[in-house]
Amino acid sequence: MADAAVICLRGLIVGFHVSYKPADRGTWATPSNLRDLIVRLKLASPRRVDNMIARFLQAKYAEARPSPTDRRSRLLTPTTRLLTHDREHLAAYHRFLLKLIPGCGYEWVLSENDAVHMNIRRAAFRRLTQAMTFRHHPPMMMFLARDAGYLAFLLLAQAQITGRERDLSFTEMSADLGVSRTHIRNLFREAEAAGYVRLNIRGTCPVEITPSLWASYERFLADVQVGQHVIAQVAFAIDSQKVEQDASPQVVQT
Repeated sequence: MADAAVICLRGLIVGFHVSYKPADRGTWATPSNLRDLIVRLKLASPRRVDNMIARFLQAKYAEARPSPTDRRSRLLTPTTRLLTHDREHLAAYHRFLLKLIPGCGYEWVLSENDAVHMNIRRAAFRRLTQAMTFRHHPPMMMFLARDAGYLAFLLLAQAQITGRERDLSFTEMSADLGVSRTHIRNLFREAEAAGYVRLNIRGTCPVEITPSLWASYERFLADVQVGQHVIAQVAFAIDSQKVEQDASPQVVQT
């Protein structure tokens, strides 16, 4: 499954869950609502979204339950497994922000506060523009749009940063990520054609990140963190002021 679409689906399932209002069908986590949003964001085709939803249900990341007010509709609800995974993913961003700007509310990650996690997801649901800033970084989207593409990039980046390039191979990456070696090789061949990596460098690591991709990755991380900060500060403000807001997801113009 394409990494960006999987990340988006996970966040949306949680966002719909915490924003649910029985009288507002726009907050119902129906397969059609999830499909329409992800397709509108140009992250996956309708069929691909349906396959991802099926995988989430099969892996026990979500459950499908009848709507309390309309038994014809089925709503996807996150399981404890998905909520835990989502909280840990979000906390990874906020630990960095805690070190960068202490005293701005990110102390919640120290206790893994579930209520704060839900408030942030509720705010993100209303501010998809900030939550989806990664879409505006073509070099990184080349990896995020592929199955295990972003994870493959992260494995490579980690190996280069820690000086373990010699320990990395396409075979090991494919085994770690559960995809074929051919898939990994084709991914990096395409990245090389775009000028993002170099293949077969010095007979050690089979691929090396170019300076231009490192620079793109740094801009990508900075933009994502800014978006996370904006969303979190809105969530903290709403929580402190107890402001009631429209729960429907923000329509993203593309």
